Amino acid sequence: MEKYINEIKKALNNNVKTIELISKTNNYVFKVITQDEQTLYAKFYLKKSIHIDHELIIYDLLDHKYLKQLVVFSDNPKYAIFKEIKGKTLDELSQKELNIYKEKIVNSIITFYETIGNKKIDGYGLLDENMKGTSNSFNKFIMQRQESTQDILKEYDILNNAFTKIYAKYNHLITSDNSLVPIDTNAKNIMITENGEVVFIDPGELISGPILMGYGDAVAQIYKTKIYDLFIKKLKPSKEDLIRIRIYAIFSSLNILAFLKENGIGNLQDIIPYGNQYTFYELIKEHLKELGI
Repeated sequence: MEKYINEIKKALNNNVKTIELISKTNNYVFKVITQDEQTLYAKFYLKKSIHIDHELIIYDLLDHKYLKQLVVFSDNPKYAIFKEIKGKTLDELSQKELNIYKEKIVNSIITFYETIGNKKIDGYGLLDENMKGTSNSFNKFIMQRQESTQDILKEYDILNNAFTKIYAKYNHLITSDNSLVPIDTNAKNIMITENGEVVFIDPGELISGPILMGYGDAVAQIYKTKIYDLFIKKLKPSKEDLIRIRIYAIFSSLNILAFLKENGIGNLQDIIPYGNQYTFYELIKEHLKELGI
């Protein structure tokens, strides 16, 4: 840890009172109190899995008003120091607050996906360190990713054959695109600041695929909520696009549950998306019903 602490001190010209490690799951995150009592957060981006945190890339693509305020960043070692943001994440909002801000929240989510999705890149699927897709076919990426997920969930009723049934009926709707797509948007990663602004506080990983896949990733979390109703109303998807969104929502939910299964976290049937009142299991069942499966 000493090398990270020294890097923080160096970046802030020793204007440091205390440094505390607060997270070491995928990245190391430190809470820093400066000599003048400012609270900052230092995040070191580690290569602990095949998934790459693309947070800093998003600063080149999106209006900074939607992101945490950067103090300093470095590419070698890769880290960033951010100012503290005060507010509430979506799952912490009361129903009254949600009603006040839901229009702004939905508009910001749509802007988030559409703006980032304007960037086209080479290849499909997971990205390498050069921001190129690691698959030469989007369908190949989907097949490999979801078959692997299905194998992890083979002991669970409904989850163990959902992909096979969806692909058999709707594979013609899984069409290729090479837009940049955020795939880690949930109610814990979106904050309403004390000034009433919407900020994406931990945007995470990007992949190459259709923007509708990003919408599906969001719907996996917000389905059957007021945010979802307004989201779909504003998107006005065609009948086929709504089917695609449902499909990608199911895929996202299955991938989340597979990740939790591999990490031994909880009973999968009881896992609830942040800010939702229904379990992933219940939401998947509802999507499958709407898809006629």
